[in-house]
Amino acid sequence: MPPTTTSHAADRLRTWLERTARRRHGMPEPQVLVRAPGFGFDFGDLSTPFHAASVGKLMTAVLIAQLTEEGRFDFTTPLGALLPPGDLTGLPAAPGAEVAADVTVDHLLTHTSGIPDYFEPPGRVRTAASSSAVAADRDRRWRPADLLDQVRGLPAAGRPGERFHYADTGYVLLGRIAEEAAGGRFSDLLRERVLDPCGMAGASTPYDPDDAPEDLAELDVAPFWLDGHELSRARSVSIDWACGGVVGTAEDFLRFQRALHGGRLVSRESLEHLLRPRRRFRRGIRYGAGAMTLRFGEFLPPLMRGLPEPVGHNGVWATHLYHYPEQDAHVVLNFHSTRQVNPSFMAHARIARLLTGLDH
Repeated sequence: MPPTTTSHAADRLRTWLERTARRRHGMPEPQVLVRAPGFGFDFGDLSTPFHAASVGKLMTAVLIAQLTEEGRFDFTTPLGALLPPGDLTGLPAAPGAEVAADVTVDHLLTHTSGIPDYFEPPGRVRTAASSSAVAADRDRRWRPADLLDQVRGLPAAGRPGERFHYADTGYVLLGRIAEEAAGGRFSDLLRERVLDPCGMAGASTPYDPDDAPEDLAELDVAPFWLDGHELSRARSVSIDWACGGVVGTAEDFLRFQRALHGGRLVSRESLEHLLRPRRRFRRGIRYGAGAMTLRFGEFLPPLMRGLPEPVGHNGVWATHLYHYPEQDAHVVLNFHSTRQVNPSFMAHARIARLLTGLDH
């Protein structure tokens, strides 16, 4: 891609982002960071940390993969061998199935455990930790046991291994597995094994029920909105825990991704296990074991056919963290709001075209 072509395409991307930012009704500008060999693009205030939401699931998956490499357990180990009965008793299971015996670590990673989601439960069920309740009870501090309690009594989402059902509940259980296997608090394990080794100096888990400051008003984090409710100072964001409670700058998340794909966190074999697409999350997104693969051609086939398939994860506030293997490129996006998901994907598609030289 000639430098002049890159420059012209980047100018068009910046113009589009500026126009988009003017229509955001009081929200901050999107935060956009792109890095590729010989090319960089920044937009918005990249010095302010942001809450990455479910992008953090990839970090939890990396922590679990590290523990498998140490021989603490396998991806196929059933939950009953890893967690005390108090965590598992009463969790929903399909007829003839048992959570302790039939649900494995890999089922949790791939969202095929059959255990329902407390954040977006199936059907019209609403829990005290569902998306609609986070803003209604802003001061509630959620602990892992509280979150698991929310799904007890709900119907199972399917038999283990048979059906994809995206569930934060599974990542709460993965966080508990890490704690039991490694003998420490999840937030400490994440710091020691992922954040610090990557040099993520600006990253933290400030909504963790054991880490949260007494006064969230002083927290240095960009605002974010869930269905129109600004929640950056809400203790109820602790529902994310091991499902995605990491706050950091765009550079912090870039460092994590470079370390991950540079072989500094897990082996190549483990990374391939996490990234390999297995199930359809929704049109244009395939899910592996804690990682997503984007297929832009499925979003708008005539215009996006031929774009590469980056790997990474999205978050509910329209956050993106993706790596482009063929281009060795990295993309970090934060659009701050559940209502900005579509613009965030439009921006990412423009970036994909820029990286592959299709936008010229």
